[in-house]
Amino acid sequence: MNTTAQPSQEFEIQRRFDPFYSGGATAVSPDGQRIYCSFGNVVNVLNWDTGSVIQTIGSKEEEAAIVQFSLSCDGGTLAVAYENMLLKLWNLEADSKQCPNGKILKIASRACVHCMAYGRHPDLAQMLVIGYSDGSVKVWDTESRSCIGGMKCQFGTVTSVALLRLSDQTDKVVFGTDTGRVCMWKFMDDDEKSNFIALSFHSATVTVIIAMNNDHLLTASRDMTIAIWEAKAHLLRRSIALYEAIECAILITNDLLTFGGESGTVRFVNLNSGCLLEAKKISLGSRIQAFHLCRGSDRGGSICFAVTEDQNIYQLELDHYDQDVQIRRQIAGNNGEVRCVAYLSSRLLLVATISNHLRMYDIESGDCRLVGGHGKTILTISTSSWSTELFVTGSEDGTARLWKMEPDTGRVRCLSVFSGHVKSVTAVQLCHENAAKYPFLITASLDRTVKIFSLKRKLLVSDNCTAGRARKAAETASMTVVAHNKSVRCIALSMRQMLLATGSFDQTVKLWQVVTGHRCELQPIGQSELHGRGVNDVQFSPTDRLLASASGDSLLRLFSVDGSLVCLRTFQGHESPVLKLAIDGLRLISVDSHGLLKLWSLRSGLCEQTYDAHDGAAQALAVAPPTLAPDGSFKPAVIATGGDDCSTLVWRDVTDERIEQAQHQRAQTLRHDQTLANLLESQRLPEALRLALHLRRPATALRVLKEMDLGDQLHNCLSKLQADQLQTLLQYSAEWNTNSRYCHYAQSILRFVLTRHTPEQILNWPTVGQFLLAWIPYTERHLQRIDKYKDQLPLIDFLLQSAKVLPTLSPTDQCTSLSSSSSSSSSSSSSSSSSL
Repeated sequence: MNTTAQPSQEFEIQRRFDPFYSGGATAVSPDGQRIYCSFGNVVNVLNWDTGSVIQTIGSKEEEAAIVQFSLSCDGGTLAVAYENMLLKLWNLEADSKQCPNGKILKIASRACVHCMAYGRHPDLAQMLVIGYSDGSVKVWDTESRSCIGGMKCQFGTVTSVALLRLSDQTDKVVFGTDTGRVCMWKFMDDDEKSNFIALSFHSATVTVIIAMNNDHLLTASRDMTIAIWEAKAHLLRRSIALYEAIECAILITNDLLTFGGESGTVRFVNLNSGCLLEAKKISLGSRIQAFHLCRGSDRGGSICFAVTEDQNIYQLELDHYDQDVQIRRQIAGNNGEVRCVAYLSSRLLLVATISNHLRMYDIESGDCRLVGGHGKTILTISTSSWSTELFVTGSEDGTARLWKMEPDTGRVRCLSVFSGHVKSVTAVQLCHENAAKYPFLITASLDRTVKIFSLKRKLLVSDNCTAGRARKAAETASMTVVAHNKSVRCIALSMRQMLLATGSFDQTVKLWQVVTGHRCELQPIGQSELHGRGVNDVQFSPTDRLLASASGDSLLRLFSVDGSLVCLRTFQGHESPVLKLAIDGLRLISVDSHGLLKLWSLRSGLCEQTYDAHDGAAQALAVAPPTLAPDGSFKPAVIATGGDDCSTLVWRDVTDERIEQAQHQRAQTLRHDQTLANLLESQRLPEALRLALHLRRPATALRVLKEMDLGDQLHNCLSKLQADQLQTLLQYSAEWNTNSRYCHYAQSILRFVLTRHTPEQILNWPTVGQFLLAWIPYTERHLQRIDKYKDQLPLIDFLLQSAKVLPTLSPTDQCTSLSSSSSSSSSSSSSSSSSL
């Protein structure tokens, strides 16, 4: 369907990009398919293939926040420590969206839980070691839910823990502290002092403890060193300086270690030679805080997950032989408040949040790539109508940047930087395809100015990365105009007429003519001062000479741009400031500060649909470019919205689908009605009752019951019903029982259910609690009415006994009586006539 031909009526959410990770603990299932992320007072379970949350552990109404959690080796149990000093064990075998209630282990301690870990040996899989901020360590048996050991050291906060089993079957708890001590404790012995030892080497927080082969132990610290210990002899065997504070590490092989630190770089180190082998930066200025090794890759390497401090999760493929790192996928755990969205193509969505990194989402897979370059928060994005590779961003650092995405690799590089504004760049606009001969860029700023930059065509079409880097110098504007008396909030460029519209906090909308050539210029045409508050957004119609504006006065206005700005229509319906708008054919789309998404008809000016899109203000709105379906028609429209609730929503036009569903439903209803009529006509009442229950038609089911007698015919029919059909009929009967005209049908059905099923079976029905209580008051009322009738029965018997019954006459006596009565009547009539 061509979406520009007629406005759409129905939209639904196709994809959500909601925050699911707020920082803190993470865990990965053994198969690498589920990622467990701390999010306030719940743990979100992310399906890595789809990128969506499939389960929530805990309750959002829980007052206490999560401080730490640990996943068992088999992935079946999750131990969660809360801020209120409680520990809960959650069974992860349930497949429901909401995980069932966890078992409370015990009041943990007066100190806060700082780290925890399950035992990795199969015999220690049910053991949980917890380290506290006061230097204490406790070992819990999660099966018996009891503490089997505990001790307290004087070396500071416990920052990392591990439970080991040595070759002589000795079980030891190894933990590191924030003072650099590595402590070993044989917790199964009663003598605490003789089985505890504190080793000194590190000078800063111990962040990593890894068990190696041959009873060796590896520790890593923020003092930029790693140490290899002999666990039995408590001796330091080797130390390696890594020149970076280490936050996390995993052992790929027994002599190859991968670690990450504060620079956001993944590095390899050979433990035999102590040499740093390879490094790859995966994070833009954020440190790597966790590694999770899950399984081997198809090419002989290893698959691991890296979690960064800016709440992004990376899936990495580590090559054992070449010591290479490949980023297979990246998902953003928390974007922050969304400021702007724009479609680079029908599949790629650009999202600007309260960050200096731009996010590029793949709508189908959910992948998110970060693009860095700006020094401050990105405020605005503009894409090109004639290229799916070029886009422009504007930032609070006062600059705009022109970017190009390489379609083969997906890598994004900056082609040029445009400077000159003394305040934040609030709006950018890249020229349309009709200006491809003399391309240009327009920017607007809080400094009240609008700048136009002439672009070099060879810069836009260049595929030379080196040339692109060489041109990344600051470009100067061809022309600068002080466009408004206050900050310029928005700009828009028409598709055909080379017109520019600007909106400002000075409550005006201005129209400009863009003159292209070797030197681009702006010429004023007209302005409108109809809005009562600042103008937040302006947009041109892609097909007509129309301009729409959105303002803080909660109004939308539609202007004609034939020579000057003439207001044609005002759209009223928002109850809060309108922040963004878009025009798609004959439809106007708008969002406001209450998070509402509204669809308007340009012809009638009426609001067709309203959707509650976001919990906070909806700051961003974009419409995907039209794309062709395989059959040659245009695909339905796709809308993207973003808001202060940190969510980005992708909406899909489902008008055609809803129309087809309605038509199919009408045809199916007609078929079912005809089938029911045929069954009733042929007196096939059991089949008619089953069909009425299947179609959820209580009136038709009652009509079928009226055709039956309440004896054997009804019982035979009810005995052929399935359990779910009988439950549905019992639910309908609860409603019939409220009416004295139909209560005898309901009571007959209830009697059948109570005589054929035990109370335990009835209580196990899933919906019985919804209607069972409704039976009691009306059944009592019917019983009282019957008792009242029973009290009146003796009076009827008395009346019948007191009445005198006339004797029965024979046919001859009846004729004689009739003849005598007729003769007497004739004589009386003759006498009366003679007297007259």
